[in-house]
Amino acid sequence: MTTVNIKIKGMSCSHCEKRVADALKKVGATESVVSATSGSAKVTFDPDKTTVPMLEEAVKGAGYEVVEVKPA
Repeated sequence: MTTVNIKIKGMSCSHCEKRVADALKKVGATESVVSATSGSAKVTFDPDKTTVPMLEEAVKGAGYEVVEVKPA
């Protein structure tokens, strides 16, 4: 398993957090902790099934901007 921290712009409430978490889960995130307060998501995934670009696209598809992705 691999874990990354994704800095996300545009989240403002718990509904935003749920939207991002659901989008990440759809592309294979096994665990995610999303925080509108910090504008970030800590995401764990299987690199054999999911890639960082897939995670980024999921966040963008949910309507938010990915600012940065770093290893956790």
